[in-house]
Amino acid sequence: MQDSLSLVEQACQGIKPVRTPIFDLLANDAVIEHFAGEPLDGNNDETIVTKAAASALDATRCIAPPNRQARTWIDAAGNTRISDRWTSWLQTPAYADVEGWACWMKRYIEQEDADCGSPSLIQLDLTEHEFDDDRASALRDKQFDLNRTLGGTVPIFCTPSTSLNALIYYIGLEMLSFMWMDFRDICRYWIKLYRRKTIHYIRMHGHRQTSPLAMIYCDIAYKNGLMLSQAMLRDMDFFTELQEVGDVCHEAGLYVIFHSDGNMMDLLDDVVATGMDGLNPIEKAAGMDIYEIRRRYPRLILVGGVDVTNLLRTGSCLEIRSQTRNLIEKVGAEGRFLIGSSTEVGNDVPLNNYLAFHNEVLGVS
Repeated sequence: MQDSLSLVEQACQGIKPVRTPIFDLLANDAVIEHFAGEPLDGNNDETIVTKAAASALDATRCIAPPNRQARTWIDAAGNTRISDRWTSWLQTPAYADVEGWACWMKRYIEQEDADCGSPSLIQLDLTEHEFDDDRASALRDKQFDLNRTLGGTVPIFCTPSTSLNALIYYIGLEMLSFMWMDFRDICRYWIKLYRRKTIHYIRMHGHRQTSPLAMIYCDIAYKNGLMLSQAMLRDMDFFTELQEVGDVCHEAGLYVIFHSDGNMMDLLDDVVATGMDGLNPIEKAAGMDIYEIRRRYPRLILVGGVDVTNLLRTGSCLEIRSQTRNLIEKVGAEGRFLIGSSTEVGNDVPLNNYLAFHNEVLGVS
């Protein structure tokens, strides 16, 4: 949208912009078609999603077309997954026991060690990597191309996953707990290797010239609380990794937003202490209190915050406008707020409800 980069920059700097910038992920056919002015008919869907993001958002973390039909596919670990229109899920894990997953980890480690020529992970210097200037330049050129297509909307190109997030994705939370008990050394080795890859990824994709934002991913909470205890997260060096990864993003001049679904109120002090600049998506329905977070951390950039579980799905337009206005006035009074849904705008959000939110932010009656 018009002046999006300026609005986002001002908000992140703690300057109250003339309008609170909108951040979101659009996965809603009706919303996309409304803002793009074209149907998602399977012929040019990526262009249409991009056009909708350019018209509706000031910032976004992902621009991807819907799947035209459900499909089954195999991920990098050998798991069988199913993709529906806007989402995907695990159908069959590659291995049924810890021994199978331990063998997979060993193969991953052997391949990575062979690629980097390092006989021992203990000797790895995580600040030094082989850097491909030509590839980084090509990636930056592609980012500039998308910037021009978006016409002002700020995309987040640098979206690294933590090693914990990757492990949970591949082997699952329950299996990870068993692996940590029976094969802890292998898990630690795998985590360090993945961290090195993450840092290399940031240096390839994090360019201040194309976007001021980075978003680090790790879902560490359910709606009722933490997936893993604070003690286990520390044992896994999660917070150390988060700080190291954040530091590399900061070296690139980026504001670093930490993303986790669920209720992570009990971990906020630990996460903020790692140097994270912001937090996303702040799920009210999971127990995240955005007003309390703002009180406790006045300098934290808050991204999201509008309840998509209940308010945007089933609330009245008047309720949506009122709560949106309240968030802008109280959470964004001094900037440091990018307003948007508390996860993403899915197909269960009625178009009129989303428009009520969007028009309130833009000051349209």
